[in-house]
Amino acid sequence: MQLFYLPHLNPDSINNQKVEFTFDENESRHIAKSMRLKSGDVLNITDGAGYLYEGIIEEADQRQTKVLISNPKDDKRLLSNKLHIAIAPTKNPDRIEWFVEKATEMGADEISLLNCQHSERTRLKTERLERIAIAALKQSGRSRLPLLHETISFDKFIKQRFTGKKFIAWCETGMEKHLSHKIEKGTDVVVLIGPEGDFSREEANAAQEAGYEPVSLGKFILRTETAGLAACMLFQQANLELP
Repeated sequence: MQLFYLPHLNPDSINNQKVEFTFDENESRHIAKSMRLKSGDVLNITDGAGYLYEGIIEEADQRQTKVLISNPKDDKRLLSNKLHIAIAPTKNPDRIEWFVEKATEMGADEISLLNCQHSERTRLKTERLERIAIAALKQSGRSRLPLLHETISFDKFIKQRFTGKKFIAWCETGMEKHLSHKIEKGTDVVVLIGPEGDFSREEANAAQEAGYEPVSLGKFILRTETAGLAACMLFQQANLELP
């Protein structure tokens, strides 16, 4: 299913009627030039907020393609509980970009960038990450775009209120339970993933005081981006609905 992205749609205002919307230039060029679609063609559209729509092209133009949108549907494939990955940006930006792409495909709902004591990169522009996430959303056929947060200090992040289960992937003692044994089906989860130098002992202690439980992701050392994706996969596995 080819999926197109049109943010800021309001399903309540579209219900039982057809409403005209215009795609931005990037999406319009993809529709009119790359896909060579024309007036009357039907599009599958998402707003990135968990809804799917049907769109009929009124005018296919590379600068502004106009569509009539109808039939908003709540995407029943999505989990009701949410996953938030708070991860330290990698020294090589390509790796964190890879993580954002794959985490979007795997259904992460929020991604925060952490500035930690051992971080080798303390800031990363989210504009490019958002473009990567949108492309991954469309490619995978998902309807919920992860919320990307600007870089925040570790100390500030762990002080934020979170009502679900809170974990920190820190394995210095080797006694932590594996994350797969800790995720409860139907429960919101936030997982802290450290930089390439791992969290400091001070950070780990502060996280535990804030209610974060130390967990393991296995017997071997994972790269930062691999650890983040492993957390996404374990969350999906724990919440898998078998037919």
